[in-house]
Amino acid sequence: MKQVRILVVALLSAGVLGGAGMLAPAAAAPAPAPSAAGCAQTRPFLSQGDRGTCVRYLQQKLTDQGIRTAVDGIFGSGTTKSVKTFQYACGYRGHDVDGLVGPRTWAGLLDHACV
Repeated sequence: MKQVRILVVALLSAGVLGGAGMLAPAAAAPAPAPSAAGCAQTRPFLSQGDRGTCVRYLQQKLTDQGIRTAVDGIFGSGTTKSVKTFQYACGYRGHDVDGLVGPRTWAGLLDHACV
């Protein structure tokens, strides 16, 4: 009996058993990173501080438009400046030049639908 108790304690501390002695649920696999095609389809809202595949895709699209942008997957101050440059070139003015990437900015980049 002592050996069973030692085994149960070891399994509990390893996370294999839940608190009631039941098998602990397996950790969920992380969601796959979106592809560039997925980013083009979903057109997620992006802003400074975001990171990942969709930011890299945005940066590449800005570069393709002739706006020098580091393509590193990090939406930092340089990407914000590039987005504002693009928005201004598209005819956005005032509060519309905000450095945020929403539906209008994606449309301008991907559908060539400025203004």
